[in-house]
Amino acid sequence: MASLCCRCYSFIRSGKLPNPYFVNKRLISALIRNKKAHNNNYLTRLASTGGSTGNNNNNSNNNNNNNKDTYNGFYWRNTFITGQRAMTDYLLEIEDLEGLSQRTFRNADESGPQLVNCYLKSDVEKRALEVWGSWGLLEKALDIRRRQAKEEDRRREGLNALIALLKKVKKESTRKHVETEVYGDPQKRVELLQGSARVVFYAIASNTVVMIIKLLSYLYTGSASMLSEAIHSLVDVLNQCLLAFGITQSIRKPDLSHPYGFSRARYVYSLISGIGIFFLGCGVTVYHGINSIMYPPILSHLPAAFVVLAGSLLVEGATLIAAIRQVQISAAETKMSFKDFVLRGRDPTTVSVLLEDSVAVGGVLIAAACLWLTHSTGNALYDSIGSLSIGGLLGLAALFLIQRNTSALVGRSIPSNDLKRLTDLLEGDIIIRSIHDVKATDLGPDSVRFKAEVNFDGREVTRLHLQKLDLERILKDIQGYTTVTELERFLLEHGEQVVDKLGSEVDRIEMKLKKDNPEIRHVDLEIL
Repeated sequence: MASLCCRCYSFIRSGKLPNPYFVNKRLISALIRNKKAHNNNYLTRLASTGGSTGNNNNNSNNNNNNNKDTYNGFYWRNTFITGQRAMTDYLLEIEDLEGLSQRTFRNADESGPQLVNCYLKSDVEKRALEVWGSWGLLEKALDIRRRQAKEEDRRREGLNALIALLKKVKKESTRKHVETEVYGDPQKRVELLQGSARVVFYAIASNTVVMIIKLLSYLYTGSASMLSEAIHSLVDVLNQCLLAFGITQSIRKPDLSHPYGFSRARYVYSLISGIGIFFLGCGVTVYHGINSIMYPPILSHLPAAFVVLAGSLLVEGATLIAAIRQVQISAAETKMSFKDFVLRGRDPTTVSVLLEDSVAVGGVLIAAACLWLTHSTGNALYDSIGSLSIGGLLGLAALFLIQRNTSALVGRSIPSNDLKRLTDLLEGDIIIRSIHDVKATDLGPDSVRFKAEVNFDGREVTRLHLQKLDLERILKDIQGYTTVTELERFLLEHGEQVVDKLGSEVDRIEMKLKKDNPEIRHVDLEIL
């Protein structure tokens, strides 16, 4: 078999390939002869041992184990390792590796060089034995190195924890100072809400008085329009109580369960207010109007109803004027037009009061017109039409409030021109290459959350770090290093300082965004 393989190999080397059929036939014949010889030897051993094959199996297993050990030893001696690993695992210096044979391999780490020089592991072990004298001394040195590394890690963890605590305290102090400077102290923030709260409480008081007068007027005249107006005022009182409760909830301090605060509580209770207007105000009023058409009531003493409506118009008009002024003030503070603030403004409370009082004034005018037609013609159908008209007006107002507050609760973005201005502000910073996935959503009437993925310029960050260093002194220090450990300690120290500088630059950008845009309370910058 061996001679046949050598003969085929000589043919291949000489370039004279034999006939494939001839080669295959000779190979098959040789394999058959080899198999027969193996079987004959096995039968001979079996006859000589009396049929016992246990020892042979044990010998075979021992041979396999020996072959396995031989293979492992062969593999171990022919393993290549990098120079860094040789210095780390065997505590060698770069000078100790001089004279050893090297082999270049492709580096699997894409962030490093494409090619890396490696040493035969058996050669490295021989050199380590020459340097340390024995494996016992090397193990002791490695054990000392491991203990030192653990101590260094514990020391560094404690130091990092202390540095992190100091940074957190400093950042929190700076954040509170900036928020106080930009937004005012907590008392001032409560005062800022007093404008909306004042309008709401004034509306509660006025609507309560008007509701009682309208209800008495209905009982005196039997007018469906007066009952609709009484129901309308009752719904306004209940809704404005909800708005007042929402204001008190929105100024609560953030806690662990609500880290971004409770600013959206005003949207929640404004939404409930809109739902209440739709089902109670619109539903009951429309039902009563339809019932009045089917079963016309007997109307009397209508002039008294006109007096009540005139008084209601004065009270509702005064509340409406107060709400308009507050909306104008809020729109001017946010640099929005009156119309845009009503449609997209972040203060739902004032807008709700404005809309409810506008509908109230409109309802009073509709009720007065319908009562005048009924009084002039004697036909109660006009009074029922007035009730249906007031119900439809309430329904439109309710749908607007529901849509507006729902849009705010699901995470409405700030206007596109404001978002573009924030993007331009970030892109104009020298340490930022580009920004991606920019989002800015309303968290409440005076709170915005800004989020962006930022690609920082590492060279500019490092340059800012180097401006505070004495480069000539650092160069002399580096030239005096003789071991890899000293160089590693230097790189770790300055690497940490560069990361700290990046963190301080992120804080600077966040403060800049908050100072230029007071409504931004939370900034999340993700580093790419």
